[in-house]
Amino acid sequence: MVLPQQMPINTKSVSKLWKTAEVFLSNLNLLPSVPPTTDEYQLRNQRISTRLFVSLLIILLTIVFLYISLINITQTVNVKTPSIQEYEQLYNTYSQTLTCECTQISINYENFIQIQYTLHQVCHSDFVAQEWINYLANSPGSSGEFYDAFRVSGTFLFQALSTLCVLVDQTISNRLIEFYSSQYVSASVTPSNLFQLQTNAFISQFISSTTNEFLLSFAMIRKTTQSNALLSGQFTNYRFYVDKNDDLYTRSLWYGACTCSSSATCITQYKVINYPNFTQIFPLPGLYTGCYIIESLLQSSLECFYDQVCIGNILLYLGSSTLINVTALDISLSIQFLKNSTIADVLDQLMVEEWNSSSIYENYYSECQPSGCSYTVTSKNSVIYIATTLIGLVGGLITVMKLMVPMLVKVARKRIYKEVKTETETLVQEPNVSILYKLKDYFLTFNIFPSVPPTTDEYQLRNQHISTRLFIFVLIILFSILLLYISLINITQTVNVKAPSIQQYEQLYNSYSQALTCECTQISINYEKFIQIQYTLHQLCYSDFITQEWTNYLATSYGNNVLNNEDFRVTSTFTFQAMSAFCTLVNQTISNSLTEFYSSQYVSASVTPENVFQLQTKAFISQFILSTTDNFLLSLSMIQDTTQSNTLLSGELNNFEFSFDNYYNDITYYAQQYGNCSCYSSATCITPSPIYDLTKGTLLFTVPGLYTGCYIIESLLQSNLRCFYNQTCINKLQSYFVVSSIMNVTALDISLSTQFLQNSTIADVLNQLMVEEWNSSMVTTNERTRTLHQNPKFFFLNLNLFPSVPPTTNEYQLRNQRISTRLFIALLIMSLAILLLYTSLINITQTVSVKTPSIQEYTQLHNSYSQALTCDCTQISINYEKFIKIQYTLHQICHSDFVTQEWITYVAGSIGGYGSYNDDFRLLGKTIFPTMSAFCTLVNQTISNSLIQFYSTQYVSASVTPENVFELQTKAFISEFVTSTRNEFLLSLVMIRNITQSNALFSGTLTNYDSAQAYGVFVRKPIWYGDCTCYSSATCISQSVIYDLVWYTILFTVPGLYTGCYIIESLLQSNLRCFYNQTCINKLQSYFVVSS
Repeated sequence: MVLPQQMPINTKSVSKLWKTAEVFLSNLNLLPSVPPTTDEYQLRNQRISTRLFVSLLIILLTIVFLYISLINITQTVNVKTPSIQEYEQLYNTYSQTLTCECTQISINYENFIQIQYTLHQVCHSDFVAQEWINYLANSPGSSGEFYDAFRVSGTFLFQALSTLCVLVDQTISNRLIEFYSSQYVSASVTPSNLFQLQTNAFISQFISSTTNEFLLSFAMIRKTTQSNALLSGQFTNYRFYVDKNDDLYTRSLWYGACTCSSSATCITQYKVINYPNFTQIFPLPGLYTGCYIIESLLQSSLECFYDQVCIGNILLYLGSSTLINVTALDISLSIQFLKNSTIADVLDQLMVEEWNSSSIYENYYSECQPSGCSYTVTSKNSVIYIATTLIGLVGGLITVMKLMVPMLVKVARKRIYKEVKTETETLVQEPNVSILYKLKDYFLTFNIFPSVPPTTDEYQLRNQHISTRLFIFVLIILFSILLLYISLINITQTVNVKAPSIQQYEQLYNSYSQALTCECTQISINYEKFIQIQYTLHQLCYSDFITQEWTNYLATSYGNNVLNNEDFRVTSTFTFQAMSAFCTLVNQTISNSLTEFYSSQYVSASVTPENVFQLQTKAFISQFILSTTDNFLLSLSMIQDTTQSNTLLSGELNNFEFSFDNYYNDITYYAQQYGNCSCYSSATCITPSPIYDLTKGTLLFTVPGLYTGCYIIESLLQSNLRCFYNQTCINKLQSYFVVSSIMNVTALDISLSTQFLQNSTIADVLNQLMVEEWNSSMVTTNERTRTLHQNPKFFFLNLNLFPSVPPTTNEYQLRNQRISTRLFIALLIMSLAILLLYTSLINITQTVSVKTPSIQEYTQLHNSYSQALTCDCTQISINYEKFIKIQYTLHQICHSDFVTQEWITYVAGSIGGYGSYNDDFRLLGKTIFPTMSAFCTLVNQTISNSLIQFYSTQYVSASVTPENVFELQTKAFISEFVTSTRNEFLLSLVMIRNITQSNALFSGTLTNYDSAQAYGVFVRKPIWYGDCTCYSSATCISQSVIYDLVWYTILFTVPGLYTGCYIIESLLQSNLRCFYNQTCINKLQSYFVVSS
């Protein structure tokens, strides 16, 4: 490397340069007077002022520079329409401050959640196929001559299993439709990790609520079945016996030490029986029979059906002449359940082997459509910002200091260089004259428009002085007008309060209620966060009267005596089981409803004032209580109505009684009469509950407030508990019991009751959901922009914008200054022209705001600017009832004569005192038309209840929805409402129908089973309709006819009307074409045995 040769330093030149600079700085004058002065004292003031000005400027700029460069600033960064990858990167870096507003704040779950499920393998196996069920039904010995055999009731066991699979699958399917239509509400993008937690919670809650709702509906049917003591057609809970008068009576079966009159869950193990020798071969592992098929199935397991050898033994000993190939269940395919898992255990998991759910965050993000993200960063000011700030300050500092520094220097120097005392005293004696004179002279000569260079021409100076005075005068007037205007007008000022406490909010609301808006960071909040509901049931539900001990005690209260079926000791076992069932069902119903209620979302973009919040939450709670009560009562009504419609027989023969014809080995039924009321036409017939003498049969005591009737539940609903508030009455009852020891029970205490009276009926209590008391608690910048325009007015040949200080008279220098001025103006004009051309050609996006537009204005704006128009809603959640009205018209049958009580009574008496076959229309009509009426009532109540819930559903949108989209959405909402309401009703009906068939419940009108004696005992005889038997199917039917009442020949076949195993099943397959034809109706009536 070659180093550059160092140049010799010219010391003399440096010294000369230094002296020149020293002279320049000492004579530097940045604040010359106009016109320039030659007075040395004033020049000295100007030079000192210049040095002080420069020093202060440097010091101030240094201070400002240090401050700006050292402070931390919070900067908001906006990112337009970020992709999901950009969002994730931003979230990873700025998770604490990142906010991305969603353009779509409510999104249906179906857009980002998918739930699939796999049922227990038995639901896809041979064991629920119709072929297997038919095989069992057709096996030898299945006709019922022998009781506790697998071959007799196995058909119903697998029908029940198949039913459970179908019901569970349909339940999940229906609930998934509702779940997918639920809305996820969030004003901003939810981070992925939180989103996963929330969706997992949604899915978990869906599974839990679906399971709970299914099990509750299932339990209600089971408990009401036992409470009404409905007799199984398989004679698994009651058996018929004949007395000396050839009248039938029943006795409850015992399984070990358990009797079906006190519990539905009595069981014994199934056994395979060798037919026709009836010798026991082996017990079936895990399978049980009991009072009801469903109850015993729930306690059974499928362990035998995992074993091909066990299945082979069953097939071998069933001894069927036909062959069937069935494959054992495979335990290796089971994830959730064991071989010995009971069906109850399986059903507790909704028979689902595996749930496969997924939440797709990308789909959610896509639906959310964030228009932009913003986040804040803390940093130092940038170099550019520091530079521009300093440059911006320089002009102001220079202007201020140019005015202030010379004045300060003058004042300071005057004090330093005082005159002698005598001269000072002279000055003090006439200060006012001197000051006034000076002020007058100053204003007369004040000139803020001096020419450049300054002129000495008196005429021009005169013009400049007048211009100055006029300028000041006009400025004062304009300033006064502006001051007056600003002081008189009202302005709207937005005041922001960061993260106010609830106390601050309340103070602000009290002062500014009309204008206050506090935006919520969380716009949707689950009710459980701020509402708590507790309840106390009727004291009966905590008393001795619903315990199993009391039920067992009542079941043995009459020993082995045969009593009148109205006797309290007979019916009380089921009466108190029904009470216990109501308590359990109500409690579970409220619990399930509360879970749903707490997960409901309160949606509001801003803080709701406390008074409004209190009103809203009270409305939510009131609606919760109302809907929960209505839904419970509707479910109960559906069970009651279907029970009565199917004329299901009470095991205690409370609704029908039978006589036995020994010659024909046949039984005949008669409807029970309570006063003038027949159980054939009404389920609500009652009589006071009596206690009869065990030997003489005479009336000993009538239980106050308690009734017996066609069905236990119907009579219980019309009863009251006044006897059980009275210890004397309870003791009186027990005095008639045939027991070895009296049970110690405590009477109810009326002083503990706040809602109900002693004589309140159970129906009244149930209408309040048995709740004594509900306890609920609620845990509650103007920016202005100015644009200044400046335009040049005149051009002069001698225009000089860059005069030297002090002004020069050198022509060469003046020429340079004028050329510089012209070049400056030319460049300025060119730059402005380019800028003008650019700004006039580019497209800009301009935001136009329209305050509170009418719907007509909105429509016009949408027609013109549909792609860019956004109208923010002040109310982001609106109940459907505000903008949707649904009205409906039921089928005309529901408004016709055929469902009136007059017609029903007329048809009930149409056969007079004669008897006929079950398929005679005049007998069938007694139940068909009440069933139609019940369907009309149930459907109407179902729609009414569903509408209440539908109307309370919230439509959530942050901005106005365009009319065409709104129409599509509301049509979808209505369509979904209709579909879900229909599905829920039909599912409830199907569940009742299928469980009725699975339990083989006996129809009191002998439409599905008859009975006859065999081997000295009564056995059931399934009814056949053509080639179809009620043993294997509930849907067997035949045409309804009218018989001759003497010769029993067919006189007329009723078009479209059928009879079958159960009234409801046959009615569902019937049509009404005869009742659209007056001739057909007249023809029917011509066969009625009536006076008019």
